[in-house]
Amino acid sequence: MKDHFFNQKTFYYFVFQLIFSLMVMFLTSLGAFFHFLLDHEISIVESWLHNNHWEMIIVSKGLAFFLIYKWFDIQLYQFKKVFIRFKSSFKRPDSKAFVISIFMVFGYLAVARFEFNPQNLAYWSNHLISFLGILVFFFLDYLFLSTLDEIFGKNRSSRDYSFLFCVLVIFIAAYKLSIPDYYYQMPHIFGCFAMTLLLSGEDFKGGSNVVIFLLVFVAPLAAFFGLDPVWGEDFSIFKLSSRINLSFLVVIWMISFTYYKYRDVLISYSRKFIR
Repeated sequence: MKDHFFNQKTFYYFVFQLIFSLMVMFLTSLGAFFHFLLDHEISIVESWLHNNHWEMIIVSKGLAFFLIYKWFDIQLYQFKKVFIRFKSSFKRPDSKAFVISIFMVFGYLAVARFEFNPQNLAYWSNHLISFLGILVFFFLDYLFLSTLDEIFGKNRSSRDYSFLFCVLVIFIAAYKLSIPDYYYQMPHIFGCFAMTLLLSGEDFKGGSNVVIFLLVFVAPLAAFFGLDPVWGEDFSIFKLSSRINLSFLVVIWMISFTYYKYRDVLISYSRKFIR
């Protein structure tokens, strides 16, 4: 196990996302099968699958996490329980996580053109499902990576860039398999996931930073401003009048990454320059 740190971490993350993707496909096929048995029209089947897709994603990702967690629990007698790992990762959040989250919210609201969508005010249950759904979607990935680091990450740096690159590629592949990108949100979702990796810290114990980012920026914009990868603007209170420009996304994410990574260095150099 120690000699194959990189390969095993990558392998288990791949299996985690594979089980998740296959479960989404299975539940989607199962739902469609029973609807066709009842002689429902294709429009009814598509509507049901669309309206219940978040529930299928949450169940699938939760089951994938549970199955691999139980595998580790059986194989490793001294495996630290998830809730203990979760508790240890919940330290005082870094102030930079707050700053980045607030900056991202105001950056999107200032540059992206959102319009009020009053007819969707009544869909409060969908707002809640969207909020919780994307929260679980990202946080379970963080918690799984944190668990992998607890098992395999003792002998060398857990921030192995080749491993993180593989994680990003596997995450995007699973996203494409489980969520049809009808709303062209791949760049936004990619940025959100990359930021959760950065905020998680050197040893994946920055759980409080990840939660702050998800609660302040990711979940509200998905539930209320139409940046939901599954439902888009179908149930959101606000909607985009035009698609977010890719150059804007590159600039705002690069500013956020640079600030989090190099803020202390920049402040130190600024003080030396002033003196």
